[in-house]
Amino acid sequence: MNGSKKIILFLAAAVLTTCAALSGSKTPVKIEAYKALTDRNPIMTHTFGADPTVLVYNDRVYIYMTGDVLEYDHNLNIKTNSYNNINTLRVVSSADLANWVYHEPIKAAGHDGIARWAQRSWAPAITYKKINGQDKFFLYFSNNANGVGVLTADSPLGPWTDPIGRALVSRQTPNCADVPWVFDPAVLIDDDGKAYLYFGGGVPQGREADPGSARVVQLNSDMISLAGDPVKIDVPYFFEALAMNKLNGKYILSYCTNWSVTDQARSRLRIDRAVIAIMSGDNPMGPFTLERTIFRNPGTFFGFWGNNHHDIFQFKGQWYLAYHSQILEEAMGIRSKGYRVTHIDTIRMNNGQFESVTGTRRGVEQAGRLNPYIWHLGAKSAISAGISFEKENASANADGAWLGIVGADFGNTGARSMTISAYAQRGTDRRADNSIEIRTGSPFDSGNFPQSEVIGNLTIGNSESANFKLELTKAITGIQDIYFILNGNFVLDAWQFNE
Repeated sequence: MNGSKKIILFLAAAVLTTCAALSGSKTPVKIEAYKALTDRNPIMTHTFGADPTVLVYNDRVYIYMTGDVLEYDHNLNIKTNSYNNINTLRVVSSADLANWVYHEPIKAAGHDGIARWAQRSWAPAITYKKINGQDKFFLYFSNNANGVGVLTADSPLGPWTDPIGRALVSRQTPNCADVPWVFDPAVLIDDDGKAYLYFGGGVPQGREADPGSARVVQLNSDMISLAGDPVKIDVPYFFEALAMNKLNGKYILSYCTNWSVTDQARSRLRIDRAVIAIMSGDNPMGPFTLERTIFRNPGTFFGFWGNNHHDIFQFKGQWYLAYHSQILEEAMGIRSKGYRVTHIDTIRMNNGQFESVTGTRRGVEQAGRLNPYIWHLGAKSAISAGISFEKENASANADGAWLGIVGADFGNTGARSMTISAYAQRGTDRRADNSIEIRTGSPFDSGNFPQSEVIGNLTIGNSESANFKLELTKAITGIQDIYFILNGNFVLDAWQFNE
């Protein structure tokens, strides 16, 4: 059994809770989510995703992540994450930072991956540039700690190709032989069109205060070759996870400090162990001046300590911090195994500077409302339980599995029907009672949730792929949260409401 199937089975099995039958439902169980209905963090709970990098493109946020996957011993006990089985990058996107589409992962490395020369794909970085009149996308990734590769595509979702067939940066690159970890790329395209790649990490013994392992290099206009040799950046107590932003004409370099920050350095430099610190400078290649901590280790906020990887991005005029934590492990009943999932929290501004960020489970406010009168992919959700997402659709792992969509604006007239694209799973477990229940408010009748109301039931049966028209029991108006409860063995491909 491969890792992706194991994680689906484990996640499904971990959440089943016997209870009274749902009102109007055939299922005798309910499936609890791994987070509260009101929580936006983590942004997904059906699988893992770490080391987030963010692309804002055409009023949509795309997040690319290291594809952490559960590892098992011979007794099927979950082992500590070795990161050695990761050759896939996970991708999600959203127009409102609340409802996320889980896209098909990118098989970046491995013998059947896009970049076959690479064994691993960790910690990506993403950007785009107009070349010959067309937007071209560049996805940089880490081949474990041994180099940085690049993939290219004509859209944020691929298909991706390996344009050079080797690492863009490795230890054979000038000025990189003494970098312990040649990984964790970050990329900036400046206002003049010049592009810069940042990378590196690790702490040589005895050099905790000045590791000397951070590098920057200018890229050629093609974005897939180097315009010169990498140069060292002086980054105090550097560990990993460089990121670069430009704010009010200043270059803001952020990074994760190492675990050896001394008490004296804490007070003198305003940093701590394994925190995100920021530096500023007047040139994209440095030098930079250390300013302060902007984000403490996630263990400060959630009680689970580990590496601290982040990205800073702006969307619809607001700044945000994307980062990862290990809180999904707690919900799953495991702890401190190193499996990570992505969060987003708001960055407040003070006199044109970033304020320190607090990590939360609540997350960010929805950035706009969802339009329910257009087609939406089945793999879109703000929260889900017992659902697996594959090829941008959703399928149930057990009766009573569900997914929720938040902040849908039905307007004053409202919706009186909806159209659902779905089909029965092929195989021996074909069921005539496959069905979808549509609710507003919450997925369950329970005192722990807002009032739940059934507004429609649709029988899918053993149908092949089809669009089903469902008349609602009442017109749905205003701002609503919508829940799809799936019973049976079928795939929810897409849906839309109708006026």
